Amino acid sequence: MWMKILILVAIVAAVIYGFRALGSNRARRDVDRRPEGSAPARDGAVDLIRCVSCGAYTPEGKHCTSCGNRSGG
Repeated sequence: MWMKILILVAIVAAVIYGFRALGSNRARRDVDRRPEGSAPARDGAVDLIRCVSCGAYTPEGKHCTSCGNRSGG
C-alpha cells in the first residue's frame, strides 16, 4: 500500500519538475530571440533622456518640466 503511494508521489513530482524544466527552456529561448539590450517597444513610445541639471527624464528636445532647461538635441 505504502509503495503504491510513494510511486504515485514520485510520478507526480517528476511530471511537475518536467513541466517546470520545459517552461524555463521556452522562456530562455524567447529571450535569446530578442537583440541584445532591447526590449519590445509599444506603439507611440517616446525615448526619454536624463536632464543634466536635475536628473529628471524628459522627451528629447523638450523643456524639462522639473527645472525648465532644454534637454539635449
